[in-house]
Amino acid sequence: MPRTRTMERISLLLSTVFFFFCRMAIAGPAGPPAAAMQETGIGGKISGEVRLSGHVHVTGDLLVLPGAMLTVAPGTVLVFEKSESSKVDPEYFYGGTELVVRGALRASGARFLFPARSGGIVVDGGRAELSDCLVSGAETGITVLRGGSVAATGRLAVTDCKVGVALFPGGVGEWIGAGEVTLTKNGIAAVRFPGAPAVPSTFLYRQSEETDVLAWESPSSLPRGEHRPWPVPAAGALRLGDTFLDRNRTLSGDVVVDGVIRVAPGVTLTIARGSRLFFTFRDTDGDGIGENGIFLQGTLDARGTKERPIGFLPLDGAGWGKWDAINFMASDQGENVLENVEIAGAYRGLHAHFSRLRGKGIRISGCFRGIQFQESEMDLSEVEVADSLSALRCRDSDVRIDGFRARDTVFGGNFFRSRVKLSSPGVTRPGWYGFRFRESRVELARGEVREAMVGVSVQEGAVSLDRFSVEKGGLAGIALQEGDVRMGTCRVSGSRLDAISATNARVSVGGGALTGYGRYAVKLGGPAEVTMSGVEYTGGHDAGNPVYDGKVAPGLGVVRIE
Repeated sequence: MPRTRTMERISLLLSTVFFFFCRMAIAGPAGPPAAAMQETGIGGKISGEVRLSGHVHVTGDLLVLPGAMLTVAPGTVLVFEKSESSKVDPEYFYGGTELVVRGALRASGARFLFPARSGGIVVDGGRAELSDCLVSGAETGITVLRGGSVAATGRLAVTDCKVGVALFPGGVGEWIGAGEVTLTKNGIAAVRFPGAPAVPSTFLYRQSEETDVLAWESPSSLPRGEHRPWPVPAAGALRLGDTFLDRNRTLSGDVVVDGVIRVAPGVTLTIARGSRLFFTFRDTDGDGIGENGIFLQGTLDARGTKERPIGFLPLDGAGWGKWDAINFMASDQGENVLENVEIAGAYRGLHAHFSRLRGKGIRISGCFRGIQFQESEMDLSEVEVADSLSALRCRDSDVRIDGFRARDTVFGGNFFRSRVKLSSPGVTRPGWYGFRFRESRVELARGEVREAMVGVSVQEGAVSLDRFSVEKGGLAGIALQEGDVRMGTCRVSGSRLDAISATNARVSVGGGALTGYGRYAVKLGGPAEVTMSGVEYTGGHDAGNPVYDGKVAPGLGVVRIE
């Protein structure tokens, strides 16, 4: 398993002492006062009412909390600093510095300047009122999801972004107002994900690099969201406040957790089959995220059965982030086991750092992040994540999953500097991507991704795809950048633009089919090498020219069809 140095590990353990006593801001104290907002460097959580004016240097991500109001005065320029970090917290949507709105944003005559097509404005269940504003240089200029809304008046310009505006499904949210929205020189001007509100007629498109609008419906029969009576604890259920376990303990039946259960190193917490843990909502810093949960430096043994599963649930009904997580921190002395469990309504369902976990029959729903691993070993089977922001996020880990399922997320599975083996995954409506592999070694066999913006994204690393399919996608079925990729008997069908896109990558495609694409079977964006042997390809706007390579635009590399 990948390891960091011993001193880094000790530092991590010391840093967790205050983990549940105070929740830190994204990049500074929560709710900076209005006076502080006049200074050049800002970042963090915004509570109450805050007003920005003048020239503002945004050094860290800004999160407008539920109930808060951020007002940006006319003439204000917000310059967002480029972020070089590997982000892991659930508030983060994109790699760069960003502005996430869960409360309200009101801006008139302001400019939001992002660097190198990174970051962006994310209206996540909140409301943004934008009048005569400019958003420039972001990964995605404006993203609307989870019932968020944008009211545009006057003229709103979104320029030089990878994606200008992205619209996700999620309730009553919509784009309102008669303001003229000009989308200029973006990679893609607007993306409408399946089930989202219609792209507004007020949008004007100019000089888009790839296409003006990507929009597609969902042919999938899988239902969205949970529709069931929420369970409640039995009368007389055991109630636990903040609890520190320094010896082995078993919990059985219904338990109401009104605090944090901490398990010391060398101690095992056992959850009996059929038990249900209900977590109350505690939010001491007012960020709308619950803080109660389980924190293990010891070992968890939670083995339910299909007939009598174990539940980890919020007490007061369905909803995202009503409790914290099942946290494994340096929990690798024994083997943590979860079998036939349901996890719902958490901030992060399963969160592991320097830990080992084995599990099967794990069902996670309604979380900001379903599963998040760092420097850990995971051997899982029959895992399902649904109706969450992110399905799975993994860094510097060894991961083996047989039978991974995900649906209705904003992000699918994201793996960074990891060794990954996936068997028979099934991912439907995962938002931006089904799987994203960065600097990783990957074996992916069988399974499929359906209705993603990009089915599989590879950025560096060595990846093997075998008997795998991507269907009904948006930008590309498979997007490759600086990777060494082998595809055997794979199928990519129904992509709105390209079946495969490649930049600075070496790709071998043996067998399978590329069908129903809207533009090219293979499109190169740089000096890539692609070899296809025994591959069926049909579709595109020019049946006589299924590839876009150096023969069309010098310097792009070559696609060899054998």
